Amino acid sequence: MKVYALPDAVPLPKFDYMNYDHKKVAQQEADHTAALKAWLIAQGYRGKHTGRIYREGVADGYALYMVADGPKSCLIHLPYCDGYQSRNVQYIPKKDVIARIDAEEKFLKMFGNK
Repeated sequence: MKVYALPDAVPLPKFDYMNYDHKKVAQQEADHTAALKAWLIAQGYRGKHTGRIYREGVADGYALYMVADGPKSCLIHLPYCDGYQSRNVQYIPKKDVIARIDAEEKFLKMFGNK
């Protein structure tokens, strides 16, 4: 799948790392992902997987991508935290990206609160 940077229409929020507040940063990220999903839908990415987040472990964190599901599906890189990127994500087929998202959601449903 092709991978794109954030669109200029949905810029990254300004995080205040000098006065770090985890809950505030988490809320900013949640608001930003909701705005990006709404923007993708407005651009014609109306597939059932639009807005789902794909995570891949990198170093001590994750590379994060939002699925844009449409006639030509793609991923949007989410440069949160350290802004890690996967070296191989563009080579992973869409069906495998969705399968990995489904597996992570099932895992979190079983063990997420423990």
